[in-house]
Amino acid sequence: MHRLPSGAGHDAMKLHEVMPQAMLFVRGENAGISHNPLESTTADDMQLAVEAFLHLLGTLSQDTP
Repeated sequence: MHRLPSGAGHDAMKLHEVMPQAMLFVRGENAGISHNPLESTTADDMQLAVEAFLHLLGTLSQDTP
């Protein structure tokens, strides 16, 4: 797991007050355009994102509180 500082806020800006937060960033086509109808990503990159999320869940499930 890697930490990547980001200026992205979304709901995490408020939720961090009560629980840890994480965001999964998926590589986009079109020079990283986001929040725009031109935003797109490939099926392969979405598959990588799903695999990364599953890996994160597996890692977190092994942590003891």
